Amino acid sequence: MNKTRGPQRIPPYEIGGGSDEADVALNGVSKMFGGYVPNIHKVMANSPAMIEAFEAMRRLLQKTIISAGEREIVSIEVSRRSDCDYCKTAHSHLARRLRISEDDVAAALEGRPISDPRLALVQSATQRLLDRRAKLSDDELEAFRERGLSNAELLEIIAVIGWYVMSTYTNNLAQTEIDEIFKD
Repeated sequence: MNKTRGPQRIPPYEIGGGSDEADVALNGVSKMFGGYVPNIHKVMANSPAMIEAFEAMRRLLQKTIISAGEREIVSIEVSRRSDCDYCKTAHSHLARRLRISEDDVAAALEGRPISDPRLALVQSATQRLLDRRAKLSDDELEAFRERGLSNAELLEIIAVIGWYVMSTYTNNLAQTEIDEIFKD
């Protein structure tokens, strides 16, 4: 984790802060988290367009072929590469809640191969897509298909990467305070 982290640089927006659009989005987040609104959402709500876009992507990406656990592996890889302390903490917590082993979570955080074959495939594809900016060779693309990733799943990995770039960059800019609920 980043040891030079300073205070949060973008204040959290609170429900009732003057934007009906942001209030609606945060009320939806509150329902999802049992009455709690994580700090990342409060920071994003400073821009109603940002929080609405982020939440629209969340709703759509819940319909993916790739599983929730696989989405967390993609999220951890994006968080690791972006060096986002908030996201690494939150997504490690969420991965554990989805019963991804502690060893696999630790490996993902370090960029090492994970032991679960399917999660390792998703991790490998995510790493390669990020390394090559998705400019895979025909042979690389075919290899991922042969190993079990469909075209739809590869595109969904790209969608999750895009979604979490929004999150990691926001947290890095804001130096968002990490919520206690995500600390294990």
